[in-house]
Amino acid sequence: MKLLFASDVCFNYLSLSSKPCDKATSEAAMKEPRELFRAADFSMLNLENIFGIRDENEPIIKAGPNLISEDRFINYINALSPTAIGLANNHTKDFGEPAMLHTLELLRGEGYTCIGAGKNIDEAYLPAEFSKDGISVSVIAVCENEFGIADREVSGTAGYNITRVTKAIFSAKEKGSLPIIYFHGGNEINPFPSPGKIDLYRHFIDIGAVAVIAMHTHCPQGYEIYDGKPIVYSMGNFFFPPRPNPDRKKSWFYGYMSGLEIDGEGVGLTTYPYVFDENGIKLLSGEEKEYFDRYISRISRDIKDPVIMRDLFDSWCLTQGYIDTLTDYTVGMLYTADPFTARSMRNNFSCEAHNELLTNSFKMMYEERVQRAIPGKETIAKLQDLIID
Repeated sequence: MKLLFASDVCFNYLSLSSKPCDKATSEAAMKEPRELFRAADFSMLNLENIFGIRDENEPIIKAGPNLISEDRFINYINALSPTAIGLANNHTKDFGEPAMLHTLELLRGEGYTCIGAGKNIDEAYLPAEFSKDGISVSVIAVCENEFGIADREVSGTAGYNITRVTKAIFSAKEKGSLPIIYFHGGNEINPFPSPGKIDLYRHFIDIGAVAVIAMHTHCPQGYEIYDGKPIVYSMGNFFFPPRPNPDRKKSWFYGYMSGLEIDGEGVGLTTYPYVFDENGIKLLSGEEKEYFDRYISRISRDIKDPVIMRDLFDSWCLTQGYIDTLTDYTVGMLYTADPFTARSMRNNFSCEAHNELLTNSFKMMYEERVQRAIPGKETIAKLQDLIID
């Protein structure tokens, strides 16, 4: 069985710029990756905006942008024709329940299996199930607990919960299906996974997953083979043209698709690197591919060393300003604050990536590790621009 996983697609800024998205334009933009989607037995990507008309839908109060695009941008997805679409991410409920349900209806109307979101948390956790040649897999889409998370009687996305993920993995195994975790989380623009994400994704393997494929960071991170099974820490953006005149950090525009080949011998991983702009996706080849492969090898090489990864995460924490936000809040605000006031602080603690960053920042101070972390800031800055020492 051949599976192909791509990461985040977002048409929000293309929609704002009135970028053409007719069938011809969309197919031209997706021409090169389309062949890989066609060659796979089953394929999927993650949709990181909702569909609908911006002025007709009310944005929720949240930290970060509210992302939406017009229905016609589904042409880009149709040009690839994936088997399934993941919706477990921090933008699926950006414009409330009506827009989310409209998007699910639109996608399912085109024949796509949708996972990672639903009318309640049980529906959001339902996997995509694929079978061929006596092999069955269950792809479980999960995201960090930012905004729009489903609950027992609340629609939304499949927010990470260790008990629910464990049950989903065990349920798949009981049916004779191989569980794969499709995870949306991590620290944005950080070329290295955090120690917490390394431990978590390995734990998924330890309890029965045969692969973990992750995204969300807006830059590629490395991968490892753990206990004979692949863990992809982040594929980077797939097709996510930013707002006009962006700060063109090179890592934003590069990424790789993950091909899994599953047989009786195990699970093999093949990466397919690319670069994109607002006009489409170009698969890397020749010297460009060789360089990118060396870059991925560089950011992957130290994942198995917990001391190096802790030091690099310490350095990452020094580049972030999350602690500054703590001084903006007082106990008295509990009685007077509205959702708009509380949104950023709420996200700092409920989102696992932000929580880990804050917790580690205070541990660095307490354990007097700050000075040791300063040199690593330069390493991270270079790798954000795809510069290999």
